[in-house]
Amino acid sequence: MQKLLDKINELLSRFVPGPIMRYVSSFLTISFITFVIIGAVNTLSTSVIATILDALKTRFVLSGGAADAFFTRTRATFILGYILSMIISFFLNTYFTFHEKPTWKKALRFPVSYIPNFIIQYAVVWVFTSLAWNNTLAYLLAAVIGIPVTFLTMKVFVYKK
Repeated sequence: MQKLLDKINELLSRFVPGPIMRYVSSFLTISFITFVIIGAVNTLSTSVIATILDALKTRFVLSGGAADAFFTRTRATFILGYILSMIISFFLNTYFTFHEKPTWKKALRFPVSYIPNFIIQYAVVWVFTSLAWNNTLAYLLAAVIGIPVTFLTMKVFVYKK
């Protein structure tokens, strides 16, 4: 796979200026592909965990009560699912994307590395939904833009490679 990525890198370097190519080369790696796959697993795990928590909430919380209103209003099951999937993502990215051992320092820096991604994605969604774009299209565009931002932030801030 890396040989194929190296060939693509070589081909692009003929047409893309040097400074831009250095940026593009960061994404023509096995690490980036692994990161994208783990991101898909992370997105799926967030959805599955939140759905399971919703089912448990429905089973154990009386409908119409204050607790039910809290969970509905705050989307606490989604937030908890997101947090749990971020923990899964931390370990998967540490071991498989960056081939390092987990440490408390990395674990604390990991969620912070998502802040630039969130800000950029929120801005993209805000701009395009304000322009009356389709919401789903705005979300997809924000996600596509957010992937390389998060990868680079993680690489520099958490794993420092």
